[in-house]
Amino acid sequence: MSVRMFRLKRRLSWPRENCAAIAERARRVRQRPTTHAPVFQVSDLVALLVISVALILIVGFAFDAVSVEKARALPRFIHVIGDWLSYFGKSQFELVPAGVVVLLLICGRWSIVPARVRTAWAEVGALAFYIFWAIAGSGILVNIVKQIIGRGRPPTFDEYGAFVLHPFEFVHRFQSFPSGHATTAGAVIAIGFLVFPRWRLVFLLFGLFMAGSRVVVAAHYPSDVLAGLIFGYAFSLWLAGRFAASGWAFARGSTGSIRARTAAIEAATETPARIAILFAGLLDALAGRRIWIAALKSIGDGSDDDARFQRDRRGSS
Repeated sequence: MSVRMFRLKRRLSWPRENCAAIAERARRVRQRPTTHAPVFQVSDLVALLVISVALILIVGFAFDAVSVEKARALPRFIHVIGDWLSYFGKSQFELVPAGVVVLLLICGRWSIVPARVRTAWAEVGALAFYIFWAIAGSGILVNIVKQIIGRGRPPTFDEYGAFVLHPFEFVHRFQSFPSGHATTAGAVIAIGFLVFPRWRLVFLLFGLFMAGSRVVVAAHYPSDVLAGLIFGYAFSLWLAGRFAASGWAFARGSTGSIRARTAAIEAATETPARIAILFAGLLDALAGRRIWIAALKSIGDGSDDDARFQRDRRGSS
């Protein structure tokens, strides 16, 4: 029993060690002098806010009432497609995979893994954590705003019209503004542009169709959807900036632009052999013992060697 307790305590210490290492890195990055220019001045943010509010109001007065009758007149198969897109707009499709990845990686014993492999999985974990909080954070805030505003959904249109407000009703039919699905869609679009730039068009189209489906199924007005898209996208950009300030998941360029940190991931996935070693390192970290890296070392190209990794880093810096 004492041996089992010892092993359990040692395994439970790994998440603490990993969290401490993350916090220490963030502390060191914050102490560095900032060399990048701010992306937005306060006046820019105010202007963007005013423009966003104006667009939402214009769309609301021009299209909200009309959208109800148009949605009711759509063919049945369009409603089926809208229901399908709305289903995949639920945030658990992003939250669960990202959360599982973060939990798995935080529980590993990464000190026994080669530095190149460890750095690649650190980048994966940081980006997964960002994706989780981009979706979860924006969703939590939007759901709070929904309760405060209490706008009626399209099914209440015949009784109350398009602009009825019942604040703090805490019932589903008065939780229309902003759209939660559209907020998730806005976050997904931002994630595509920031984390998966090669696939940004796919993320953009998927996010827009997902958000638009909420009007088709008469769950939201167009202004609800536009507000959700803007908020989800803006929140995700802001969050990426906060991550970049801590040197985690993102970095800022000299002009203030934000880019995802993926250099180690790209290096670790250049060849099938490196990919095999990458996942062998994950298995070793989760097991807490060197097993698979040693077994696969003969198929590698030396990229798992710590000394070579440090030389490469010094050469590229």
